[in-house]
Amino acid sequence: MSRIITNVDEIYGYALKLLRNRDYSLATLREKLEARFGEVPQALFEQLLQKNFLNDRRFAENYVAKRKHRGPAVVREELMARGIAAELADEMVSGVEWPSLHDAATAKMNDWKLRAPLQSRDAARLFRALQRLGFNEDAIREEIEPLL
Repeated sequence: MSRIITNVDEIYGYALKLLRNRDYSLATLREKLEARFGEVPQALFEQLLQKNFLNDRRFAENYVAKRKHRGPAVVREELMARGIAAELADEMVSGVEWPSLHDAATAKMNDWKLRAPLQSRDAARLFRALQRLGFNEDAIREEIEPLL
């Protein structure tokens, strides 16, 4: 019996150690703890949530703030892959002012030191980069076409 209590204390201590360094979503922390200790009591997660050491909304807000350069579609998918509910992911993504397609294209061109007129391989590279950010393909074509 005392080994089980010690084990729960050990798991709790490890969870606090992880949370001291950065935020985790509930699902991600559960995965980490279960990978290390096996089955983890639900009461431990409830205690972390009650003390606000673990908070999916805070995790999502911080995650979105650090990844504004990725694009809303990509960030939404990443949040959901980390166990954030679709409704919360949508709320977090919609609450942020994302760069426009023109701003994103201009930033990529500046990063890559590209100037108009673009060569076809540079235009294709820019197209793929903007597509990965989640912009609409037709809108990207309209943005890149005058640069050729």
